Amino acid sequence: MNSKQDQSKIRIIEAARVCFARNGYDGTSIRQICEMADANLALVSYYYGSKEKLYLAVIERFSQEANEKFDGGAFTKPEDALKDFIHTFLSMRKQDAQFHMLLRYELSSKSPRKATMDQIFAPYLTYIRRILTEGKDSGVFHYESLDLVLTHILSILAYPAYDSLLLASYEDHQLSTEAEILQTTRFIFAGLSASI
Repeated sequence: MNSKQDQSKIRIIEAARVCFARNGYDGTSIRQICEMADANLALVSYYYGSKEKLYLAVIERFSQEANEKFDGGAFTKPEDALKDFIHTFLSMRKQDAQFHMLLRYELSSKSPRKATMDQIFAPYLTYIRRILTEGKDSGVFHYESLDLVLTHILSILAYPAYDSLLLASYEDHQLSTEAEILQTTRFIFAGLSASI
């Protein structure tokens, strides 16, 4: 591939990233992507084969970026590992709105790409499950149902309250990234350490 072809391929995937995040998979056409990328329609088939394969290439690219940021390895203290997970996830969400919008789209739809998405996100779910389980086993975290607490934590991380129409009139919903991370972390830890 020459430099001009490389640039076309990059423009297509970047435009796809924006269009899919803005409109979802079903609301995005190859024509929209190519118009934004200033590329010929035939190049999508040439480089990616189909709209679905282009979409999966976008998701895979997000996954590669996430893999660079998430350690997912050994940890000594579950509470530190959970803090790091929250910080990394929220930082990614704040720095890359397209990642966040695509994630929300896939989580809230009955996508035929669900199996692929499950495969991509499985390592992160396994990692946070391990953090929570080891935290409970060591007496740091307190909860009854791992599945329920995992669902609550991921909901807090993936569906931020400031996106809600109910909070549109609140003045303090424009927190800095660090303030949001700190308050979210405190909220999650309060839920994991409280006894009822």
